[in-house]
Amino acid sequence: MNISRCGLPARWTGIVLAAAVLALGGCEGDDGATGPAGADGTDGTDGINCWDTNQNGVADPAEDVNGDGTIDVFDCQTPPPSIADPETLHAAYFADRPYEDGACLACHGKIGDEILTTGHWNWEGVAAGLEGFEAEIHGKTDIINNFCVAVPTNEGRCTQCHIGYDWADDTYDFGDPTLIDCFACHDQTGTYSKAPPAAGRPPASVDLQAVAQSVGENNGVPTRKACLFCHQNAGGGDNVKHGDLSSDLVATTREYDVHMATDGGDLNCVTCHDVERDLDGNLLSHGIGGMPYHSVDEGNMRQCTDCHSPNVHVGTTVENIFNTHDRLACQACHIPAIARKLPTKTEWYWSDAGQDIDPIPLDPDTGKPAYDKMKGSFNWELNVRPTLRFHDGKWIKSLINENDTVASLPSEDGKVYLGGPAADYTNPDAKIYPFKKLVGNQPADANNGTILVPHLFGTAGGPNPFWGAYDWNLALQDGADRTGQPYTGEFEFVDTVSYWAVNHEVAPAADALGQGGNCADCHGSDQIDWAGLGWSGDPVEGGTRP
Repeated sequence: MNISRCGLPARWTGIVLAAAVLALGGCEGDDGATGPAGADGTDGTDGINCWDTNQNGVADPAEDVNGDGTIDVFDCQTPPPSIADPETLHAAYFADRPYEDGACLACHGKIGDEILTTGHWNWEGVAAGLEGFEAEIHGKTDIINNFCVAVPTNEGRCTQCHIGYDWADDTYDFGDPTLIDCFACHDQTGTYSKAPPAAGRPPASVDLQAVAQSVGENNGVPTRKACLFCHQNAGGGDNVKHGDLSSDLVATTREYDVHMATDGGDLNCVTCHDVERDLDGNLLSHGIGGMPYHSVDEGNMRQCTDCHSPNVHVGTTVENIFNTHDRLACQACHIPAIARKLPTKTEWYWSDAGQDIDPIPLDPDTGKPAYDKMKGSFNWELNVRPTLRFHDGKWIKSLINENDTVASLPSEDGKVYLGGPAADYTNPDAKIYPFKKLVGNQPADANNGTILVPHLFGTAGGPNPFWGAYDWNLALQDGADRTGQPYTGEFEFVDTVSYWAVNHEVAPAADALGQGGNCADCHGSDQIDWAGLGWSGDPVEGGTRP
């Protein structure tokens, strides 16, 4: 027999070589198409509830460990730590488990489903506070203002203050609970933040593991810093929009806010802006009380009289003023000024944006930059006396494609009334409240008067953001392509005015207006916009109204 050098018969050598060549050729070819997904497998058997200590699948009386008459997760006492000790529980749980999106849902899944229904998540709700739209769904998603104007096309920047991740454009999945950012509210380290251009994601510098381990501290109650991270930065910077919500309130003193002062009430925001609870104080939902335009019934918004009796004025120097001014809300006297520690913007002119100006002019009163190429010219003020207006809880707001034209909105002193209280003195249910006033200008269609939404940030909302090309026409066309607003290709800048509710920076009682019976705090000089209250002038100087 002819034997090869490998010890195999020659005829086998050829067969083996042929097989090897075929095998190698097969390895170098492309993979075939993926086949269709198989059918879902059958559900696994139910697990054992953590309270079911004898694992019989029945809620036995002996398993009611906390004695509240209900056998549930609050009876899960073993193995330690107990659910009744959230600080230790969260610290231990995330000590050996890496935090990832949706990790909180492993224990809080039902809460995640409920959060998806809230105004903080959807940025809209039943618009019970908007005049003329009370039964409709509206909110931050379609309100036009005279700060950064509107959310559509600008989501990636606006949503650094969303309680979720990755809302970068109009394809966001509001039904995905794994995108909920629990840390935005429940971080207890004070280190959590959002990266401005990252659509709600935190910067890489944040230690998410440490934050996850912290959320059980203080029973998970949101801190002032957590709430203020978003609300102080509304409008694009610290105290820019509201005037009474700044980073100073994280650790302020009684001089600036008696309620939140560390040497005063030291209250958290959620003390007044509470969630919905049952009669026993148990949480029913994560809806937060206090949203004035929409979702107003989601939570429990405490009012002044929930803690303070009007009888506190009896026997004081202000008793007569209190008794004779029954249409004054508490805030009208007890917030004599806002922006007392950090300045706020009171004017904003978009028409100046896009210019290269060097050096940047500084505001003479505050030293803050009075110009920004991205946003235009500003005026900053400290110790701003609020403007008084009648208010019954209803607002006028400009809504995209609803009442977004100059003709469809009221005017005040020749300016488009873009937002503010809807009532006047003829409404018997309205009282006088303080507001921050902002005046400025912004783009509108030159032919049909539509207050336009400009595309400002990023390319997710279109190819021509103003903060890229600095071309108003292209930015307005991008905005119109998304919103459906009619844009004729010609624009102008219209003057606008808006009013923002003032409820914070409550001063010490000694600094309230009218102390000592001093009428001159309001009357006898040009301190009050009497025309805005329906008077021809100061009533003590002969002013009248119909």
